[in-house]
Amino acid sequence: MLSQQHQVPTLSITAHSASNLKDVETFGKQDPYLRFTLDLENPKSFQKTFVHKNAGKNPVWNQSFNIPLNGEQDLFIEIMDEETTTDAIIAFAAIPINQVIHAPGGNLNAIFPVYTPDGKQNGEVTLTLTAHNVPGQNSGYHAGHQEDARYGVSRIVDVHLKRAKSLQNKEKATDAGIAVAGGLFALGAGLLANKLNNDHNKEEQARKDAEAEEERERERFEEEKRRLEAEQAQFRADQDAYKRQQEQQQQEQNQHHHREEHHGHHGHGGREWDPVGSYSAGDRVEYHGRNYICLQGHVSNPTWEPTVANSLWRAD
Repeated sequence: MLSQQHQVPTLSITAHSASNLKDVETFGKQDPYLRFTLDLENPKSFQKTFVHKNAGKNPVWNQSFNIPLNGEQDLFIEIMDEETTTDAIIAFAAIPINQVIHAPGGNLNAIFPVYTPDGKQNGEVTLTLTAHNVPGQNSGYHAGHQEDARYGVSRIVDVHLKRAKSLQNKEKATDAGIAVAGGLFALGAGLLANKLNNDHNKEEQARKDAEAEEERERERFEEEKRRLEAEQAQFRADQDAYKRQQEQQQQEQNQHHHREEHHGHHGHGGREWDPVGSYSAGDRVEYHGRNYICLQGHVSNPTWEPTVANSLWRAD
């Protein structure tokens, strides 16, 4: 195992849920997902949860991630509404990592305020953040069970605020372009409505398919669990039966050995060598026409033939 000083600092993130979010959807319910990064300058560094379809203002994800830490100060989060064109920003926040490092055991289960692109607090997000192998982190006791969430610290960083406003303007421009195109092509409104309806039906069917697949996966998991439990029970029963059989065989061998001793097999002649017999020093056996004397007590096995086990047998 690597020593503590050579282990890589990491941050574990579990995105549980969000609540009381602003509704940025004009029609229907919004489809939120959460994405995050430690580096706003690198678009490819973002990771994200799955999209909670039709979750509206209160999505639930319960999805976990791990990212390496390299001395960054903030975890940048953005809650987005998935759109067929350009995704809309619902809320954002910067979460200082220092509060995680100094939490007991480096673990913080907290509710963090999030903000709209106009800089107003609107809604909360619940996250569990855990720092691993970070120099200076609080090594205090952490119970291991999930504690009730408390309120954590979040803030607005200027560069992140500018990014949020840019995302909002981009989404508005896309919506405006669609509106202009809709005015210019009013004759195609029926087709557009039909397409939107088809898209909605497809999304609804996809959601149902996903739920059905999730249910099938749960059933497969439960079936596999029952199978493994049955195999384990059978294995334990076989082990117990094998142990009882070995004990019975050992008892029979001991009784046989005592009977042989009683009938004078310590005498000049010897019985035929038993590959699984029990022998005492001085016992005599016959093997391949020759007599052998036992040098030390043992329970034999087929590989300890008198002709090769010189530490156990000597030719008489």
